[in-house]
Amino acid sequence: MRRIVFNGRFLAQPRTGVQRYGLETLRALDQLLSRYPQFLEGHSWELALPHDALDVPLLENLEYRALQFFTGHAWEQLSLAAFARGAYLINFSYSAPLLKRMQLVTVHDASVRAHAQTYSTGYRLWNDLLVHTLAPRAHSVMTVSHFSAHELRRHYGLQRDDIVVGRNGWEHVRTAPEIDEAEVLRRHGLASGGYLLAVGSLKSNKNFGVIARALHLLGDAVRLPLAVAGGRDARIYQNVGALRPDAMKLMGYVSDDELNVLYRHAAWFIFPSQYEGFGLPPLEAMANGCPVLAARAASIPEVYGDAVLYFDPADPASLAACLRDVTTRSDAPALRETLKQRAAARMAIYRWDANARILLDRLVRSGVVTPGPSGSPFERSDLAFQGNTPAR
Repeated sequence: MRRIVFNGRFLAQPRTGVQRYGLETLRALDQLLSRYPQFLEGHSWELALPHDALDVPLLENLEYRALQFFTGHAWEQLSLAAFARGAYLINFSYSAPLLKRMQLVTVHDASVRAHAQTYSTGYRLWNDLLVHTLAPRAHSVMTVSHFSAHELRRHYGLQRDDIVVGRNGWEHVRTAPEIDEAEVLRRHGLASGGYLLAVGSLKSNKNFGVIARALHLLGDAVRLPLAVAGGRDARIYQNVGALRPDAMKLMGYVSDDELNVLYRHAAWFIFPSQYEGFGLPPLEAMANGCPVLAARAASIPEVYGDAVLYFDPADPASLAACLRDVTTRSDAPALRETLKQRAAARMAIYRWDANARILLDRLVRSGVVTPGPSGSPFERSDLAFQGNTPAR
């Protein structure tokens, strides 16, 4: 029986975009296996978990295997490597057992090379060791955009031409539990439709200082306050001119459920990042019906096409002009409706279900997984996702 093992280390880590990718892809793949039980025959699908894993998802078709020894990198390089001996291992991040060949490794971007100043020396050295060792030797390498595939070749000299390009999704937004939306807005001192929203970070590539500089240029021309979830440390707004006292609300950490409420009631979501392998927050905003102003940089135009409005992330005046336009134009409601329709077209392409199909297709195409004889007739084309192919 062929063992397919998933590296569950991400379930013991704080949830950022990478951990969201792993969790939602795993859930979507489990649902796909329920629809195509032929792939359960002759295979053992297993989720390897460190003993400190939290919020483990309920899955119907995977067996849970808790590995008790070690944590972090030691768990991955020792406990997981030993457990996955003879199995095919699937890793939702670049981090994986160094000496294993029969595995799929996901490298989301090349930010450690492209924005080295954001990371500590130790982290950069470990990342370089992992990527340089794993990417050329692993059976399969997967990433989340054509931009990232190009970046891996450019920054790491990766020569292979079989990088699998997957995608992120938004369905987790729709399955969020109900919450008292009025109470969330009241607690943060916000009015529905009466604020701008950003999701902050201290990483330099997230570029949140450009928003404050744009607001400084606008002065009283745009009275909507900026609500910032995360990034409460004001250092990311240093060297910016004085702002109105009510111009910015630093909310600190908010839960996923609260963030969805903030998306739904914001006038506009601003995404100023200069470097993203995919950039999930704008997709979450669009899934909540919020229009997006985004940096024209990195993978963002590839992923979002004409469903967002763009500005130059290196020029605060560009963002200021964009904000002035969208908040003062007479046809603002029509513009928002147009963007909402375009967003629906992008959301039809970028789904967790699509990513699960891309992953399973790679496993089938390479002979790692084969359908059993029972069940309904199966063709590999059944895995094709019914949606447009993203622009390269």
